[in-house]
Amino acid sequence: MVSRAYDGPQKDPGLALVLTIVGFFFVAGLQYFYLGKYIKGILFLVTVGFFAIGTIISLFTIRRATLQVNRQRALGWR
Repeated sequence: MVSRAYDGPQKDPGLALVLTIVGFFFVAGLQYFYLGKYIKGILFLVTVGFFAIGTIISLFTIRRATLQVNRQRALGWR
């Protein structure tokens, strides 16, 4: 029987995208706190999403970042 290193729930790319959109109007960086990237989340929070430019970029890259976090969790790296 094959056993995975981590069998917990995976992070949802749709929820990460919704949190990114919320960053435009309320609190920037929530998507990175959700993914466990706390340093980047704090930087987004303090700089208001790197002056909104970082939040716009996150709209296009958050899905790939979520899939990467899920892959790392499956391998036991996170």
